[in-house]
Amino acid sequence: MIAVGSPRSLLCLSLFLLAPACKGTPPEQVRLELPEIVFSSDPTRATVHVRRSGSASVSHEKMEFAVEPGNVATVTPDGTLTCLKTGDAKVTVSVVGVKDDETLRCRLVEVLDVGALPPFDLAKPPIVLAVHPRTKAGAELNDVPVTLTAESPRVLGVSGSTLTPLVVGETKLTIQAGSKVEKLPIRVVRTVTAEALPLEGGRRIYFSLPEGKYQLEVTLPVDKELAVEWRGAPYCSYKGRGRTQKSACVLQNKGGAVVDNPAFLASGDTTVTGAGVVIREVP
Repeated sequence: MIAVGSPRSLLCLSLFLLAPACKGTPPEQVRLELPEIVFSSDPTRATVHVRRSGSASVSHEKMEFAVEPGNVATVTPDGTLTCLKTGDAKVTVSVVGVKDDETLRCRLVEVLDVGALPPFDLAKPPIVLAVHPRTKAGAELNDVPVTLTAESPRVLGVSGSTLTPLVVGETKLTIQAGSKVEKLPIRVVRTVTAEALPLEGGRRIYFSLPEGKYQLEVTLPVDKELAVEWRGAPYCSYKGRGRTQKSACVLQNKGGAVVDNPAFLASGDTTVTGAGVVIREVP
């Protein structure tokens, strides 16, 4: 038993009275600040604001952090947060017993679902590209923004998700959602409108073309032998068999292409329409 008024009792009383002061003065308010969305598993720091005597400041005193569920994210004593998988986690901070909590939104993109790219043709309208960020399991992450950029803006214009071919050429399209990045090759062509002129009584047809690089594509109802002669570039002459056939050539000067009339090959019809023949200027 300790006598009242003894030195030992006075020491114990002093320590009891000083204990709250050792812990610090509780703030009037605590506010936890987290990133709006975390897109990667790289560590990020939480910021804690405290208000005392009507004045707010960033807290540098001792804080206690907790996060639930622990399989979505972890937190260290200094407020360093690490997302482990996609999901929402509740982060709580306590400063001298005063608490606040916020939701940590982890969105780890592992797959960019773009699908097959459509053809980019100057003769066609701009393309609205749909990109779906997904988790590894395939769940779509609708709240993750997607950004598109073209390596050569001269070839391909980008405005949001709308892609506008500008000139014949090649470039790369960068797609980014969160920390996931993909680069896709883009090839811009121009479908040429050229009048089909009859040759050899309509058994063949001729297309006049200016200088440039072209690809001629012929689609037939059935497999047939087909011949293509490039005027001004005899080294490009083509012969083959099939239902869909292609021939390409670079015309250094004005020239053209002579091709077997698809209608004549199919049924002996000498009517000249150019149906089944597509000519594109290519990079």
